[in-house]
Amino acid sequence: MEAFELTMKNQFFVDRFNKNKIIMYKDLRYNSKHNSYEFYNRYEKVKLGFQLCDFINTVFSDINSIKTFINKYGIGTIANLSNIKIYQNYSKKEYNEMIDDVIEKVKEKLNIYKNAFISDITYIYNLNELEELKDLTPAKRLYILRESKKVSEVRRLYDPDNLKLSLNNFGDFTKVSVTEENYAQEIAKTVSNEDLSAYCFESNDIVQTFIIELFEMAEIENIVIKKCKNCGKFFVPDNRIDEIYCNNIYENNKTCKEVGPFRTKQKLMKENDDLRIYRNVYQKLLLRTRRNPENDKYEKDFEQFKLKNIELKEKIEKGKLTQEEYMEWLEKQ
Repeated sequence: MEAFELTMKNQFFVDRFNKNKIIMYKDLRYNSKHNSYEFYNRYEKVKLGFQLCDFINTVFSDINSIKTFINKYGIGTIANLSNIKIYQNYSKKEYNEMIDDVIEKVKEKLNIYKNAFISDITYIYNLNELEELKDLTPAKRLYILRESKKVSEVRRLYDPDNLKLSLNNFGDFTKVSVTEENYAQEIAKTVSNEDLSAYCFESNDIVQTFIIELFEMAEIENIVIKKCKNCGKFFVPDNRIDEIYCNNIYENNKTCKEVGPFRTKQKLMKENDDLRIYRNVYQKLLLRTRRNPENDKYEKDFEQFKLKNIELKEKIEKGKLTQEEYMEWLEKQ
């Protein structure tokens, strides 16, 4: 096999006005004619935040989840973090072995990076709904992370040596296909030295590209990262920034946006029904105590019930007890 180093930097064109980015990087794709994987220049156009969300939604303890990310964005996006040489051609067997080697070398590292981004994203977009952050914009929260005593987890990962800014240069388009030439023309119309709403940068380090992307998003109005109220995955709303459900397929080929409202209604009904049962038990024990003031046992039972209820609620929050087990206990009172 003929080896080549991924020396050409992965290149990114950021269009702040249209809230998207174009990516150019080296990758391998399957050639059915030769029954092998071969090197090519790959181009992708995605909305700002989409690739970042796919990254932090990846379960790095699950090889299939990592492979899903690789299949979508290419091995070229993470190969350089592994220090494994990438070759010009691979048989199917060789390609799968190479993918497994890269995953084994980078999965723990990528999981650390993922958690750092989740920490900053949670703060910047106030996903925990903290009262003290409610009236601040994402840009102001980002400023607090970067400049105040609260340290940004992501900023610790910043490495300027693995990043190169280029205001008016994006790739070598002298030997590209018609489709890729269209990208070049689109960029040429948008980028100029005077227009800093659009620019290019180069990096082989996926972490540096996501740092730029996150910090850019925080500065742009009407684009946010949210956490789906149904599946819990991170997403960038398609249309309205107040959307609470993502477009990921959840079940029966339906998205969270389609099934979320119904499931939320069901959950609220279930919670209300559970609360009704708790109140009935509480009232029953309270009335029994009041009607029998001379009976110390009833009063002790009532006090023990309240204490036990607090204990079990805390176990539910910590994941040590299910809601169903709690309801079984309630119904026995």
